[in-house]
Amino acid sequence: MQNSKTPYNNRDEIFFWRSAVASIKLGQQTFDKLTQIRLHTENPKISSVGSCFAQHVGRWLNKQGYSFHQSTIETSQVSSFAFGNIYTPRCFLQWFDIIDENKGFDAECAIHFEKNRYYDLLRPSIYPNGFDRKEDLVEARVLAAKEMYQTLKNTDLLIFTLGLTESWKDQNNVFYPSCPGVISGEFNETKYLFHNFTYDEICSDLQQLKSRLTSINPKINIILTVSPVPLTATMTNKHILVANQHSKSLLRTAASFMCDNYDNFEYFPSFELITAPSDNDFRFETNRRTVTPEAVNYVMGHFGSVLQRAEGHISNANLNNQFSGVTQKTTDTEEVECDEEFLESVKKLTEHSLDEPRIDLTLFGDSHMGKLSTAFDNINMTHCGGMVMNGSGFSQKKFSLCDTEYFVPLENAMSRKLWSVIFSNLSRHEQQSPPLTSTIITNLGLQTHQNVSRFTTWLQNSYPQGIAEITLKEFVDYFYDDLTEQLSIILKLHENGHKVVVVSDPPFSQYFEESKGMKNIIYAYFNAMEYIWTEFGITFFNAARAFDEEITDPENYLSTVKYADNQHDWIHGNEKYYAWLADKLSTLIKQETEA
Repeated sequence: MQNSKTPYNNRDEIFFWRSAVASIKLGQQTFDKLTQIRLHTENPKISSVGSCFAQHVGRWLNKQGYSFHQSTIETSQVSSFAFGNIYTPRCFLQWFDIIDENKGFDAECAIHFEKNRYYDLLRPSIYPNGFDRKEDLVEARVLAAKEMYQTLKNTDLLIFTLGLTESWKDQNNVFYPSCPGVISGEFNETKYLFHNFTYDEICSDLQQLKSRLTSINPKINIILTVSPVPLTATMTNKHILVANQHSKSLLRTAASFMCDNYDNFEYFPSFELITAPSDNDFRFETNRRTVTPEAVNYVMGHFGSVLQRAEGHISNANLNNQFSGVTQKTTDTEEVECDEEFLESVKKLTEHSLDEPRIDLTLFGDSHMGKLSTAFDNINMTHCGGMVMNGSGFSQKKFSLCDTEYFVPLENAMSRKLWSVIFSNLSRHEQQSPPLTSTIITNLGLQTHQNVSRFTTWLQNSYPQGIAEITLKEFVDYFYDDLTEQLSIILKLHENGHKVVVVSDPPFSQYFEESKGMKNIIYAYFNAMEYIWTEFGITFFNAARAFDEEITDPENYLSTVKYADNQHDWIHGNEKYYAWLADKLSTLIKQETEA
């Protein structure tokens, strides 16, 4: 009889797929003994840098009360450093070169000049409205590098999320965090070159990074992670699925090299936690690349155990008791400031060249307009535009009024790029005499998931003694006090000859337990908005009222998204709702055009 003893006989359960992975209920149980990370400092001071996934890390650490370094220069993003997302080690290294006189780095490189403004292409998502003077831009850039230096001196633990191998550089070997012209600047094929980092280059850059970090802070510990967010697009000749796997594989292997060979480097498997096979996968949105809040909480539940072990609060044996249900964790439903997330919208808008003939139908607003744009595409209805900013961007006034361009989005540089294509189309109508037919659909000023809360706060401040009944007057007064900027944009478009249709938000708050109590005030908000725009001769389409009157099976139009805190997405509808809305609006536009 053959001897059945093999080297695997005495191995622990964690070394076998069936017991260590297949038996784990993803999203409900954590993986036992997943990492061997041992931190040497209790309550470490933590900094985070890297791709957009690094912002999830920083936000979670903040919410859990850990000592997380937040940049004092750049506060609109959850970031330890004032240069936005860094996708490659080479781009990170350049920030050390900026303040290292021995490197001879040109502090005035990578600057785009347009319309008397200077834009920093090394951090395109920071200061999206640019600078008046080049000297101010350079000074701000150097200040960000100096802040990085001081932050690293006081950092016990640096988390670096590796995002991409694909990159762009100029002929002076200056590397850019994104391709010039996508977020900011203008692409010039004679000036900018595509570069796909090799394994050797990544390892070399990480070794140089180790030397830089330890020269600043000899006791610093570095945790490497690999972003699970797939590439948005590739410049290789490979299918995007193959190119993405190639890129992530190189980054993952380079991370292993560093962690296997240097004591102050450790690896945390966020990539593996997101990409391990799972039934009924909860970890990506329907676009299969946006990581869900549930997934972030699941990953960070594991990471929290690393920190807690360092503090002596928890052992491997009771991890699953501490994190028995990811849905019990606090959800972060705020929009993550991620450069990659707007690339698909940018690509769609820029398919229409600025030199192309005018398009008579224009959309702009928040995510509702993005979803409506997709619905119009599905019925082959030609249009320009869609989403420009998140709803919070409009509600919280992350824009500046502008005499020549109506407004300048300031939520991020991509929003400005999105608006520039829309504005160019509108301008082609306005430059004709008399102006040519142009219809605009927008939901500017709605954003009820934000503005109803703002209205409630306004009521409390305006009527501290209380109010017996909320009337139309209160809404109109609130619009005047808090929405003047948003409404003035619509009025100016109307005055310049465009036919504007303002669309209400969907009616779905009434169908979910956590939001149904808001129905009356939301509907009153819609009615007040309708009154205002009718007074100014502007069409208001009350989608909520029309839907309630026409649809007998509303449950088939609801969003199926559910966040990690068990809150439903009552703000949006599903694809069927936006198809219905596109049909109603196309009919309305046709009727108004023929009138």
